[in-house]
Amino acid sequence: MLWQMPGTVSRTLILTGRTNPTLSILAVAVILAACSSGPSGVRITNGGTSATTDKHVEPIRNFSAGEIQAAISGKTFQYTRSDGNGFVTYNADGTFSFQDDVKGGGTGRWSVNGSQFCESFGAGAPTDCGDFKNTGDAFFAAKSRLVEMKV
Repeated sequence: MLWQMPGTVSRTLILTGRTNPTLSILAVAVILAACSSGPSGVRITNGGTSATTDKHVEPIRNFSAGEIQAAISGKTFQYTRSDGNGFVTYNADGTFSFQDDVKGGGTGRWSVNGSQFCESFGAGAPTDCGDFKNTGDAFFAAKSRLVEMKV
């Protein structure tokens, strides 16, 4: 197609219906450059202050018997173990019920001796004992990682 703007030198424009890959890449680069010209990173504010609450970080430590009982009695947790994953509800009487993703449901017993937490998944199953610790987002109890299920 030939065209000429009034008062200008004649120019020739060839329209083929295809896009030029170099121009497409250049256009994308310009758009991306425009998007990145603002401040770097994501900033979330809450009235001009940090959006995170100021939390006092507790060191990881072994719980006492009373702390262990208060932490798990009457509560349901999602557990992760080397031999299975599922949900467990610890009762104040030293029993618990569980629903394992692979093995199915059952009951077991738990006990505390000082800072040692012990649990046995099912009749005749071995008893696993170990320290009971809180890492802030989960408990580590013997061979189980426990995350409390909050309703």
